[in-house]
Amino acid sequence: MNPMTQLYYKKATYSPYRDRIPLQIVRAEVELSAEERAYLTAVEKGDYAGVKHALREAEVYYNMDVNCLDPLGRSALLIAIENENLEIMELLLDHGIHTGDALLYAIRKEVVGAVELLLSHRRPSGEKQVPSLMMDSQFSEFTPDITPIMLAAHTNNYEIIKLLVQRKVTIPRPHQIRCDCVECVSSSEVDSLRHSRSRLNIYKALASPSLIALSSEDPILTAFRLGWELKELSKVENEFRQEYEELSQQCKRFAKDLLDQARSSRELETILNHRDNDQREELDPRQCHDLAKLKLAIKYHQKELSATEGYCQTDQKGQSEGRRGGMTAATGCGWIEGDGGDKSRE
Repeated sequence: MNPMTQLYYKKATYSPYRDRIPLQIVRAEVELSAEERAYLTAVEKGDYAGVKHALREAEVYYNMDVNCLDPLGRSALLIAIENENLEIMELLLDHGIHTGDALLYAIRKEVVGAVELLLSHRRPSGEKQVPSLMMDSQFSEFTPDITPIMLAAHTNNYEIIKLLVQRKVTIPRPHQIRCDCVECVSSSEVDSLRHSRSRLNIYKALASPSLIALSSEDPILTAFRLGWELKELSKVENEFRQEYEELSQQCKRFAKDLLDQARSSRELETILNHRDNDQREELDPRQCHDLAKLKLAIKYHQKELSATEGYCQTDQKGQSEGRRGGMTAATGCGWIEGDGGDKSRE
């Protein structure tokens, strides 16, 4: 090894920077002007007069962008939502600031007042403002399939869900796993994982206890059916098996919790005997007053209804005196607790 090579090797070996990784900024932030920094600081501090002055200056001199973003990517409106400052929010909206995904942001933060303000805000012309879901799809925190009602259902916030349901919002109906419609085929071809996740997001919203309680005429039956459907999906959607199983259990617990609210055996009997038109098609019409809900629980594998054990045992004693044959309601209850489940379905 010649002397020059030895010198180079020595320097490289004992260099103080040989165990260091060089760092540099590859995505530079947009530099804010002094006026924009003062404007965002005023919003952060809740300085109503300072924000109002900055907005008026911007209208006259065009010296700043009222929709500028801070280093965390938040607009003035998002900062006001995070601080739950409704006065500054209203001031910003009155000056025509871009809403972007502010509605979704307020729902995720569960700021009920901000959600109500965004939904009811009107432009100076009187035309109702429809908040845009996206400020920029490239920088948005939310995927395109997430709607306000879906996000509210994911958070299970009763007040926000109620605000949205009162405005007649809708949730997309989930398609079958192997649906061959144009929309499903094209979506699956572009990104099959995103397509599956979109379906999961819909079911996650539908399984919200608050949404079921608000929008279903028969929440117990809805929870039964949805819990069974989610359990079946967990068997075919391998990527999200655990998520579907958890949602199925959530629906079953909700149905049980509703029945636990019964204050007497009379109330429980009324609930268990109730059926709607759909249930009349599912069950034998001759059993109209024979614990229809309990039999549907058996049909949908709702094994969490052990809370009805006391009533079923009492009912069994009364029914056994006048009826000896056939499957009694108490027999069904025994199956739900895990005894003779196969026999009850034969």
